[in-house]
Amino acid sequence: MSEALQYHRILLVRARPGSYGSRQALARAEAALRRHGARVLVFFHGAGVDHAADDGAGAEWRRLAGWLGARLEVCSGSWRRRHELAPAEPFMLSSLVSFWHQALDAPQVLSFGDDHAG
Repeated sequence: MSEALQYHRILLVRARPGSYGSRQALARAEAALRRHGARVLVFFHGAGVDHAADDGAGAEWRRLAGWLGARLEVCSGSWRRRHELAPAEPFMLSSLVSFWHQALDAPQVLSFGDDHAG
C-alpha cells in the first residue's frame, strides 16, 4: 500500500478571478513552487472555482500546473452549483473531504478570500 502524497503547502482559494486575493494566491503558489522540491496543492472553493472556467485567470494557473507542477483541484459542490460541464485539465474535480484530509497533514495551509473593505 502506498502512502498518500504530502504537500508542502496547500492553498485554499475562495477569491474570485481578478480579485486581490486571487492575485496574492497566484503569487504565493508561484513562490512556493520555485522552491526546490516544493509540492503544492491549490484547492478552489466557492467563487474561487471560477478560475477553472475563466480563460484569463485560468491560464495563469494552468501555466503553474504545467511548468511548475502545481496540482489544481476544484470543489465539486461549488463547481456544480455554477457550471454544467467539467473543468478542463489540469483542473480536476475533488471534494472538501479530500481537501481537509490533505490539509491535516500539510505543514502549511494558506487561505485566500475576496477583497474586504477596511
